[in-house]
Amino acid sequence: MNTGRTFKATCITALACLGLFATITAGSCKKEKADKVGASTGPAFNIAEIMECHNSKNRYPSQIVSALEGTWLWVSNTCFWTGDSTFTADRHVVITFSDAAVYKVFEDGKIESEGTWTLSQSGDNIWSISTTGYSRYLNGYIYLCEDEVVFYSSFMDGCDFYFIRK
Repeated sequence: MNTGRTFKATCITALACLGLFATITAGSCKKEKADKVGASTGPAFNIAEIMECHNSKNRYPSQIVSALEGTWLWVSNTCFWTGDSTFTADRHVVITFSDAAVYKVFEDGKIESEGTWTLSQSGDNIWSISTTGYSRYLNGYIYLCEDEVVFYSSFMDGCDFYFIRK
């Protein structure tokens, strides 16, 4: 038998096997929902219920600070110019708040913002976060209810960002 033909047949068989393997494994891979670019409409959060819960459970700044500590995952947002439409998160955004007043905002695995934070009073039982670095996710008033937090800035023609505890 000719060694050139044997080598060629072996290469063709190997390539065919690799192609078949790639096709099978590509079909079984699953992407995370947060990886999908989303202008897709998502589940609406009820800002009125979150505000009411916040007002009844967070009477003191120390309660808000303590309850905010931990890790939060961005789920959805609504913006002033979108009206009643709520959109699912189009990036994987995770925020951590530590008891040492340090925060980090990770966007798709990279640090978007980090620094220190303090709670500042904006009105009667209305609070916002002041940070040493800018993050588009942390603007506006903070409304916190157990495992949900909204950074509410639609009153300033901005976006309201809804997070859940991770």
